[in-house]
Amino acid sequence: MTDTRLIKSSVNPSETNIQDFVVAHVKGRPLVVCATHVHEVWTWDMASDEWVERPLADFDNGAYGIPVYPDFLHVAVAVVDGRVLFAAGGARQGPGLWDLMSGDLLNAPPEFRTWVHGGLAMFQDGQRTVLVAGGSGPAVWVWDPSDDEVEPWGPSDDEYAEEQEPRELPGHGDDVRGLAVGLLRGRPVVVSSSDNILLSDLESGELLHEWSADGLVHAVALSEIGGRPVVLAVMESDETAGEIRVWDAVDGDLIEDFSTGHTDRVSAVDVAVIGDRTLAVTGSDDGTVRVFDLSDGQQIGAPLAHEGEVWTVAVTPLEGRQVVLTAGRGGAVRVWDPLP
Repeated sequence: MTDTRLIKSSVNPSETNIQDFVVAHVKGRPLVVCATHVHEVWTWDMASDEWVERPLADFDNGAYGIPVYPDFLHVAVAVVDGRVLFAAGGARQGPGLWDLMSGDLLNAPPEFRTWVHGGLAMFQDGQRTVLVAGGSGPAVWVWDPSDDEVEPWGPSDDEYAEEQEPRELPGHGDDVRGLAVGLLRGRPVVVSSSDNILLSDLESGELLHEWSADGLVHAVALSEIGGRPVVLAVMESDETAGEIRVWDAVDGDLIEDFSTGHTDRVSAVDVAVIGDRTLAVTGSDDGTVRVFDLSDGQQIGAPLAHEGEVWTVAVTPLEGRQVVLTAGRGGAVRVWDPLP
């Protein structure tokens, strides 16, 4: 293993484990938004190495879940006219929505939906913010700030309880463990995994493809290889801790199937097109991060030694080039060059 590709590393001031992070680009600067295992939310400006704690207003975890300890396991952001919308949820916490910089609560987590354990994804659909949360199935929430008649996720009056329910995409027989949202030829789609992997049309709910999983699938992604849209899943089985499978997102055919070489659970993956190559980055409980060229399944360079379980990874632009971010146990965010 090697650290020659390490660009920088920084630990959040509370030195607590980072459960999840997401990168928001605010005024041209990448801002890493982190949720720790003690329910703190921090932002890290990579360029200035500045950490800022972001307290969330009007939040009482005991009102929405079991008050043992708060848990923001999954986070998502959307930047709308310079405003950073922040969503978070976990095993004892339904999806809530805040203004990240002010901490103002935009929508309280609904009491009837008290967990998010399969990931969060958020994007803009015109004036509306669409949030997809992984629970027993992918649940689709919509927040429209122009609608003054109802609460953001729907009315809170019991008379309108049915209207509060999110639209759920069907097809899973077990809880969702992986979730990703993207565009397939201009159409918003959702990839989700449990005992199977589904590709669904977000707007209509139509099931586009279903693939079987031979083991537990902890992470999925959407990307393209040479302009060909693909779906990627990382699964573990009795034979391997991390196997990557890649399917054609249009015709459903299996394109690639290879082992990652990880020796423990692979809980995080991100995919990015860099130049003419499509790279997949995996993070594992074995403390390593690995980069693969999806055109041939070959690992690029030696494993990156994060030093502790890796629970979240991302590929993002920084100062004119693409970099890999990793975080997990120990509270450090590390920035790597994806190529040797």
